[in-house]
Amino acid sequence: MSDSLRWLGEHCYEPPMSGPGMRGGVSLTAVRGLPVAELLRRLRAREDELAAPVRYRDFGFTADTASLRPCMYGTSGEWSYVLEGSGSSTWYERWFYDDPVVKPLSGEEMVCLDPNIAVQPCRFAYAPGGDGAVWFTEFGDSPLSSRQVDTTGRMAALDAALRAFGAVDPGPPEFERRPDWVSFVDEHHGGVPAVVWQAVSDCLGIRIPRTDVEEGNLPIALLDDPFS
Repeated sequence: MSDSLRWLGEHCYEPPMSGPGMRGGVSLTAVRGLPVAELLRRLRAREDELAAPVRYRDFGFTADTASLRPCMYGTSGEWSYVLEGSGSSTWYERWFYDDPVVKPLSGEEMVCLDPNIAVQPCRFAYAPGGDGAVWFTEFGDSPLSSRQVDTTGRMAALDAALRAFGAVDPGPPEFERRPDWVSFVDEHHGGVPAVVWQAVSDCLGIRIPRTDVEEGNLPIALLDDPFS
């Protein structure tokens, strides 16, 4: 059974799992209509694991793989996705290092949810599939605060979903300060990351089996570290 992604947001600030799979500090990178192997190659995955897939839980890490970033991958409907459990996102880091290979092509719809644990705040990127432009937003902010123009209408739909789940700070007079809103969401709705992940999941139709993620049943790929 596939699940909403809310649970990944609920565990956003937890350290990475020591067990067979992933739960805390997970990032998501997904592209609609792109073969998952191509998404992995854009993220600079090794060909070894793509040629002979192995479950995440069964992979034997060695000194030769210690500098690489493990991820799980799969598909959900039209979406290809990559999950990383290190508290950060390879896609995000490569984007800010101006690696052109991760830039969405014209017409490609893409989303990246990055827990950004080391420095905070959590953030997400979304390309609605028009001219390839990417919109960047911190969790709790409206993506429509950008001055970019979206001709597809998908950004407005995503903004509406975020607001429907209470994932956008409404500001005064409802909440005078951001910390007051964050405390309210923590107490009544499971935290800001939880409602952001749920809104994105429901709006874009991305579902990932929770059991397979936590038990490491999805295939593994190893990504080059952007900083190495």
